[in-house]
Amino acid sequence: MKISIRDHHRRWLLRTLLIWAIGAVLLRVAVVPAETCPAVDSAAVSRSIDGAVAWLVRGLRPDGRYTYGYSSESGKVSPSYNETRHSGVLYILYRVGRTRAGDAGMRHVLANLVEHGGWTAFATVPDDAELGANALLVAALAERRLVTGQNRYDALARRLGRFILAQMRPDGSVLEYWRPATERPVPGVFDKFATGEALYALALLNRVFPTEGWARPAHRVAGYLATRRDIAEGYATREPDHWAAYGLDTLAPTGLTAAEAAYARRLAGYFGYEIRFESGRTGRPLNLFTESGADLGVVGEGAAAIWRLAGQDRRLADLRGELAPRIRCLAGITVGRQVPSTSPDPLARGAWFFHGYTQMDDQQHAVGALLGAREVLR
Repeated sequence: MKISIRDHHRRWLLRTLLIWAIGAVLLRVAVVPAETCPAVDSAAVSRSIDGAVAWLVRGLRPDGRYTYGYSSESGKVSPSYNETRHSGVLYILYRVGRTRAGDAGMRHVLANLVEHGGWTAFATVPDDAELGANALLVAALAERRLVTGQNRYDALARRLGRFILAQMRPDGSVLEYWRPATERPVPGVFDKFATGEALYALALLNRVFPTEGWARPAHRVAGYLATRRDIAEGYATREPDHWAAYGLDTLAPTGLTAAEAAYARRLAGYFGYEIRFESGRTGRPLNLFTESGADLGVVGEGAAAIWRLAGQDRRLADLRGELAPRIRCLAGITVGRQVPSTSPDPLARGAWFFHGYTQMDDQQHAVGALLGAREVLR
């Protein structure tokens, strides 16, 4: 049967339209799926915070360490431990006002201090002293002082701060390790998040001790992060650093440079995109990305820090309205994925699991994100 040119074009058009329709559906489902943002309010966020903090406090051990990790599938507690994550737990406990539980964790810190010249570092010798563990310990002690008004650990916080300064190089980069065996920094080794943690620590020291000159080195680290870090340290993409976001927010009262403000705007774009990406994959069986409390938390923490910063810096004011709905969305997702307080397993209650496993930083970062979200929801 002979097909007319008109019929041929009609069939071609129909096939083309069908292909485009299928492509649009696949694009929507696989690449840009609709957002799923569970409803959440400040009360639900507060209950979630309380549940996660209770998990951390229940894990306190006599030596001042906390439960590191737990597998709900095997019922076993992880024998591992990590000093940076220990400092992170102290930081979040002091931030939420659980001073007694944080002070109990300081037993482990005070038993593992290295004194060298004019500085002190937290390290379990013979292991290297790590920048991240010490920067987060400074952040913890600064938060304790801000919450309690007490100066109990001021001298230690200053000495830990001088350890950070000793690890700094002239360009604002900060070396990750100091080795007791050689009594020298380990050259050429940096950590993905420790530089941002150092910025935050120095910015908090400036907030607590504003006349002591901590702002200048903080800005030096911020400038390095804003302009050189990703290329200098060999990252293929620019890193969405939540600790740097905390640092910029804390440093804002001293006045951010144009480069630092531009960096904050770039970070806002990363965090906003990651929340949009995650909200489109909530509950989807083909989600290949991790959904742990730590992974959700760091995005929420970074977004909330830039949201607060946008309320201080007029150059970034437009970001406040853009980030707020993203933060609320992620808070709903995060609260929904937490193990409820009614769980019969006390080692699971209040935690976030991924593939049947949770660890201390899952609760730490999720709580940090939810604290920020609670500010947005007020």
